[in-house]
Formats: sequence, C-alpha cells, structure tokens
Amino acid sequence: MTDTDRQPCDLLIGGDLVLTLDEQGRVLRNGALAVSGGRIVDIGPAAALEARWSAATHVDGKGRLVIPGLVNVHNHTPLMITRGMIEDIGFAPMYTPGIPQGHWLDADDAYALSSLGMYELLRAGCTTVVDYYRYPSSCARAAAELGLRAVIAGRVHDADPAALAVGRYEHRVEVGKASLRENAELIERWNGHDGGRIRCDWAPHAPDTCSDDLLREVGRLAEAHGGNLHTHLAQLPIEVEAVQARSGMTPARLLDKLGLLNERLIAAHCIHMERADIELCGKAGITVAHAPIGNAKGGRIAPIVELRDAGARIALCTDTFSGDLIEAMRWSIAMQRIDRQGNVLDARTVLDWGTREGAAALGMGSEIGSLEIGKRADIVLLDNRSPSLAPLIDGYGVLVHSASGRDVDTVIVDGRIVLAGGQPTRVDGAEIVTRAQSVADRLWQRAGRAPIG
Repeated sequence: MTDTDRQPCDLLIGGDLVLTLDEQGRVLRNGALAVSGGRIVDIGPAAALEARWSAATHVDGKGRLVIPGLVNVHNHTPLMITRGMIEDIGFAPMYTPGIPQGHWLDADDAYALSSLGMYELLRAGCTTVVDYYRYPSSCARAAAELGLRAVIAGRVHDADPAALAVGRYEHRVEVGKASLRENAELIERWNGHDGGRIRCDWAPHAPDTCSDDLLREVGRLAEAHGGNLHTHLAQLPIEVEAVQARSGMTPARLLDKLGLLNERLIAAHCIHMERADIELCGKAGITVAHAPIGNAKGGRIAPIVELRDAGARIALCTDTFSGDLIEAMRWSIAMQRIDRQGNVLDARTVLDWGTREGAAALGMGSEIGSLEIGKRADIVLLDNRSPSLAPLIDGYGVLVHSASGRDVDTVIVDGRIVLAGGQPTRVDGAEIVTRAQSVADRLWQRAGRAPIG
C-alpha cells in the first residue's frame, strides 16, 4: 500500500499495551488507535494501522500503556484550599469551623482554586470530571480552559453556611433562591459548551442542608432539564440525625418520598445507612459516587459491596482530597478487604468503576469509558518505563495496585492533546499553582492560620 492509498486521520496513537476495557476485555500488545474528528475510527495492531492511516500527528507509543480516560464522578475543586488541613480537624468542610468557607470566596477565588483542582485531575489522567460548588461558572471556565470534559453544577442549599459551620441548621428562603439562581445561570451560560464537552446539571448539596420544599423544587428543575441529579447522601451522622429530627425518616427514605431516589441520582458517600436504606437505594438503581480516600480519612468505610449487591451502580470519585483516581481504586480494594476481611474486590472491577461505570452513570456510556471505534477519543497514556509500572504482565494488576497519577504522560480529550510529557498544553501549570497559593494564603490568614514563611 502506498502513501496515497492510506486514509487521512488526525491522530495515530501507539502503545506497548492497550487496555480497551470494551465488553470483551480486549488487550492489544503493540497496538494503536486512529482518531479523526474527535472520535476513534480504528483500533488494532500498530503495524496494520500504520499501513491504513496517514496521520497529521503521531503520538509515540513506545514505553506507553494506553487506557480510556478516567471518569471522576464527584468533586468540589475550589475546596482544594482545605487540603492538607481539613484532614486533621474535620471531615466535610461545610460542617467544619475554623477553615476558609465557600461563602468567603468570590468568583475569581473560585476560578483560581478550581483551576488548581482541574489541573491536578488532568495530570492524573481524569478526562471527565463532575464538579459542583459555589460560583459554578468559575468551575466551568477552569475545565473549559484546561480541556477537560466536565459536568458542572452549583451547590444548591438553603441552610445558612455560616450557621451550619458551627452546628446550627437555619434554613432560609433567600439562601435557597440565590443558589437556585446561580445554578440556573450556569446552565444558561455553559450547558453544551464546545460541542457538549461541558455539560451542566443540578446538585442539591444534601438532604439536611436542603429543606423539603427546596428538594422538591430542584427535583422539578432537574427533571425538566434532564441529565443527572448530584448530591451527598448519608455522609455524616449529623446529617442523618438532622433529617430524622426534621422528617422522622432517614435521608434515603426522604429522597425516596420526594421522588429523587432513582437511576438519575448520583449520591456521594452513602456511609451511614441501615440495611433497609441499602436495599432501597439498590432497588432504585442509584449511582453511588464512592469516595474511599475521603471516607477513610474521616475514619469511615461505606458499605459499598452491599450497595452493589443490592443493585446500585458504583462509580469512583476523589472528592477533593486527591486528584488521583488510580489511588482511589487502590483504596477501594484495601478498605473493603479490611471491612469484609476477605478478597472481595479486584483490579479489573475497580478499574471499571473508574471508567465504564462512571460513563454509564452520566449517560455517556456510548461515548466514553472504553476504547472502541465510534467513541469519543478520551485516551490516557502512562509511562510503563516507570518503576511503579513494572513488571507489566496483564496490565490491570500493576496499574491499579502499583501505579499512580504521576505515571500519566499524555492525555487526550475529544481527540485533542491536552497533556503532553506530563504538562498541560493549553495553560501555564506553574501560574495556576502560584495563583491558587495566593488565594489560599489570604483566606487562611483570615481564618487565623498564617501560612508558613
């Protein structure tokens, strides 16, 4: 075949080992993928694809392990400001006094901190990120600039955050209206940006921080909008106690009564649940955004195997404490083995949680989550010459049990190279870190904790 016989494509991506994560679990040694128009148009042995395609850009696969982009289904990137501090004084920042709070931020602060969080997620191989917080348009802007695929929402609540941080529940209509307005403005401005790379959803913060009336209203808005509904569920004992005192029900039962417990719900944590709650969530087919790192740092283990066995979908998240979803996979296995005193999870299962299951939960299963012809070209290449990725046998075990986000070399989203050689291609990473540090210095100073130096 001559050069003129080859078909043109945008990218030709090689790999020593390609884990497709398709339904057949196809693994290719010395494989390659051809990308055109943001989609995978061919996949197979590298020699065959080199003969069939003439690429505008070659991505050298020598010494590379290729996997689908990771899907991280629950984050609050502006809360990067609390990392390294919150772990020793609390668990959930919104409930913890003495730290910079969300209502202290302005839009520029949120943008600086979200850029830091998105940058870390990108460097660790996350191509799709769910993110919601105050000033959600700032989060959308950060994801758009860095090149991530993102689902963004606001933080809807009517509990006054200043009162909540000192243990008081004061539900205020004006607070709820402001948070609903912020989420609505986000959707109007950002939903569908860049051909759908940025999508927007609705996100009531939690059953205790939202009154029943607000939960009904956001449920109505989410139903009209489509997509998912994102929340925290059974995250803390204080949440469970507050909801029971208010309604006589557990948080899961309250959401079920209000019509929010269904297959479109992505609920983070799901720790403090009775057996009846687990069965209810499983029957409803919710997705649990499993946050093993954050849960463990708070001294908690979610009944994730029981939820899965009851019928819930399990997807993975890092929830601000880390941007490394590979680390979250490893913690998922370790914490459940400790809790269940048995070998209850394996590498392939949790890798699916961080790719295919997350994609399916977001309604994107036909678009991302595996490497297949016709899917969006969201692709990650790891450096398998790293000592933490050797010896490389089946690919799954060493990736999950030994590798880390630091081994990620190249990230491609929608067929665009957004990370190369571990560095972002569209932004100045060092500037992002410097800008976020400046915001953190000022706000921690306000909290009475002057940064060192």
